[in-house]
Amino acid sequence: MRKSKILFVFALALIAAGCTPPDRPAPVVVPEGGDRFLVDPRLGWSGTAAPTVAQKFDTAWRWTLAGDEVEAQRRLAEIQQRNPEFAPATLATAVLDIRAGRLDTARATVADALARDANWTAARLYEAEIAYRSKETRAAYDLYRVLSTDPNAPSFVAERVDELRGAIFNDLFAAAQTAPDAEAVRLLREALALNAGAIEPRILLAQKLVAQKQYDAARTELEPLLNTAPDRAEVQEMLAEIEVGRGRYQEAIVRYDRLARRTNDPRYAQRLEEIKVEWSAANMPAHYRSAMDSAAITRAELATLLYWTVPSVRFAQNLSTPPIAIDIEDAQGREEIIRAIALGLYEVDPVTRRVSPFRQVTHARFTTHLARVLQLRGATCARGVAADKALSACGITVPAVEADAPVTGREALAALQQIARALQ
Repeated sequence: MRKSKILFVFALALIAAGCTPPDRPAPVVVPEGGDRFLVDPRLGWSGTAAPTVAQKFDTAWRWTLAGDEVEAQRRLAEIQQRNPEFAPATLATAVLDIRAGRLDTARATVADALARDANWTAARLYEAEIAYRSKETRAAYDLYRVLSTDPNAPSFVAERVDELRGAIFNDLFAAAQTAPDAEAVRLLREALALNAGAIEPRILLAQKLVAQKQYDAARTELEPLLNTAPDRAEVQEMLAEIEVGRGRYQEAIVRYDRLARRTNDPRYAQRLEEIKVEWSAANMPAHYRSAMDSAAITRAELATLLYWTVPSVRFAQNLSTPPIAIDIEDAQGREEIIRAIALGLYEVDPVTRRVSPFRQVTHARFTTHLARVLQLRGATCARGVAADKALSACGITVPAVEADAPVTGREALAALQQIARALQ
């Protein structure tokens, strides 16, 4: 009887053993791609573990890397239950959550680990990777950049730092191209702090600073390019604009003349002519510069621009004595108004003896005055041509606006320069 019971128990044991699945060998997986950044959670952990626990975790970790979440969770849970002091088993669950896209859950697990050990390298890496996968680019960059100085950090951390630095740089540069000048300057300086050797952002920064009349700052920002890209047209252009801003017109004219000849770009030729005008204006009386910058010129301002821009007017000979106008004593450009009267461009009212120097010049009156100058000074192209056809006959172009629209000083100056060429 006793022998029968022993055999029965032995039989049951055999049956039980046959029902228990054999322990599958854990696969060996070499992490690739982004999974390389999900390092072994024991990296940088300050605790210790018994050899048996370490062996069990090795197996659980291989299942984690293999992507078998069910098997990995089962084994990690067993370690957590039997060895709760072995913190890497808990932190390893964050890897499963990160790979599954459960980033908020993973973030909470990592935060708890860092609360216990702020220097835990693996936990810090997971924190940075969660920020990266959450598209929190700036936060991820800051975390990875600090991690790159950790002696325990893997060498490939530098790869993430470079990638994130490039992404932030591109975002800043793109934003600066549409931002207002002041904001663009801030964004571009941030971008250059990440990549000091970038050429295009540095040129754009110089352009923005010049637009704000910060010429010294613009010159400083261009300094690195004088060694690496001194012949870039944009660099020479900015240097010329800085010289204009500093009042060094002759140097600017030399630079723009070289650019215009070297590139055949009409923009540079046009800017060259504008600077020549500015140089000339800088040596003109103050009321000339005021007239040039006027948003709506008066008769006195037109007379001033006419006198100083058209040599045929300024050096006209044998003019008759003009009638006296009693309302020009307080007007700037008194002598220029008298010259306009003497030429017959302005008429003095025979009753009131006024010429109205402060009256605004409309577009219609302006074109009439231009045609009158051409005919009075004997332009060949205007001979035998009706007054209303004189401008087109001489190739003089003016903005097409309404008849009663005001004329700016710059518009008047551009037209008068054409008149001067037509009278040469």
